[in-house]
Amino acid sequence: MVNQLLTSLDGIETLQGVVVIAATNRPDILDSALVRSGRFDKMIYIPAPDKESRVKILEVHTKNMPLAKDVNLEEIGERTEGYVGADLENLCREAGMMAYRENPDASQVSQKNFIDALKSIRPSVDDNVLKFYKNIAQEMGKTVQEKKRQVEELGLYQ
Repeated sequence: MVNQLLTSLDGIETLQGVVVIAATNRPDILDSALVRSGRFDKMIYIPAPDKESRVKILEVHTKNMPLAKDVNLEEIGERTEGYVGADLENLCREAGMMAYRENPDASQVSQKNFIDALKSIRPSVDDNVLKFYKNIAQEMGKTVQEKKRQVEELGLYQ
């Protein structure tokens, strides 16, 4: 798979006006051939969404969900520090399932359903994960000379 992607990126003919963008939540296991100059040149660290972004994500995932009048997405956004988009989508789905489990004839999802769903749907990002990704972002932003100097300082470069 990686070889096919590299062949497509390098290609025999030059592609004018073509930009390839990729995303991963596991930059630590990227093949180094993918991130060398001329392929994926720039790495951008995108942090977990802030409260305002989480509320907007919740709005997207509840757009077609019949919400009770007591549902407060601002409060849910406040309670979901460390949740990424997939976590919030899962939270909305679980709140809907909880409403159904309580009453198969339920016509709305309540704030209580969301609060109960928060007990089982946990955030993907905690302090350790944040440190891990920030460290990777710093490492990937270093020049070859900086990396070589770091390896030399550790006594690993001969």
